[in-house]
Amino acid sequence: MPISHLTLDHYSPLDHHKFQQRYYEFLDYFRVPAGPIFLKICGESSCDGIANDYIGVLAKKFGAAVVSLEHRYYGKSLPFKSTTTENLRYLSSKQALFDLAVFRQYYQESLNLKLNRTGVENPWFVFGVSYSGALSAWFRLKFPHLTCGSLASSAVVLAVYNYSEFDQQIGESAGAECKAALQETTQLVEERLASNKKALEIDGDFLYFLADAAAIAFQYGNPDKLCPPLVQAKKDGEDLVEVYAKHIFKWHPQMIAFAPHKLIQDIIWIFVRRSLEKTFILRLTQLICIMGAQISQVQRSFLQMGLKIPWRHASKQISSPDMPSFVMSCHNCGHGTDMRGCPQSPFNIEGNAKNCGSPDAVEKVRHQIIEKMDLWLSECHASGRSSM
Repeated sequence: MPISHLTLDHYSPLDHHKFQQRYYEFLDYFRVPAGPIFLKICGESSCDGIANDYIGVLAKKFGAAVVSLEHRYYGKSLPFKSTTTENLRYLSSKQALFDLAVFRQYYQESLNLKLNRTGVENPWFVFGVSYSGALSAWFRLKFPHLTCGSLASSAVVLAVYNYSEFDQQIGESAGAECKAALQETTQLVEERLASNKKALEIDGDFLYFLADAAAIAFQYGNPDKLCPPLVQAKKDGEDLVEVYAKHIFKWHPQMIAFAPHKLIQDIIWIFVRRSLEKTFILRLTQLICIMGAQISQVQRSFLQMGLKIPWRHASKQISSPDMPSFVMSCHNCGHGTDMRGCPQSPFNIEGNAKNCGSPDAVEKVRHQIIEKMDLWLSECHASGRSSM
């Protein structure tokens, strides 16, 4: 359902343009009237509902309502009909944070109206994974009076210049044999391109996708789809570029629209290292620099990362009482495993961890999350406030 009065530019007192932003609610477990409200932040994609992941388990345990707001400029939350450069100037994480704050107030007031009451505040808790995980931590930092706490899963919250740790982590996660196979594949492609006198013109997005195909195997908990075939091919003396091309055809068919099979064989790995060294962390550099410098000031916020995912070095590594930081260690623990289980795809109902390399490691982190949430929400209830 839409909320129709969201401000287009929260930073201009003179601009009164509004737009519609889509949101969802799940009330099956809501303990009326005083139960908590979980705000599940949607990230940089269409938000088509509230998935039944581990947040559903938490909602049932705490008697919470779950609401989710679609990010501006995605799905059906479009301020303009066209995406010209001029129209995109309001697409920013800073604007998105204010969208969340305004929506939180709107929803609380709407709930009060339904329950025929005024001035009552339910305890709120904010959740997010990946980019939306960073938004979750930043929301707690910027609007501590609007939430009892936040969970920032696989959240990139620190600015790291020339993030070479991304590549380094892929090498560590791959292990010696798979790393050697990937490096040899890169070398083979470079040699073939050097000997090919015909210049290949190819879109940069295609080259990025090719580079990303290896990285996301580790990021999303699927190392066994990538490494065993490559390692075996290396032992058998097969063409590693051909094997990697088959990997892309099987697991990343969306890339095939960019080029025919021969082109994939010819250029797959030339930009792997270069692309991954630069990565798309630059997309949020400005805000990450600002918020990253302040992230240590956040209180009552969780940060969680999988040990093997390449973004973990851009998150908080050292835990503290008011800002617990958990590193989840298992063979296929990837992006958002605490909320989504293993691997991320296909979808795991209620974030079931049975397919994780170490289900106990996942459940240990979840138990710690529940303990802290119980404490922070209880303190909010006791004080009669929606935040602490």
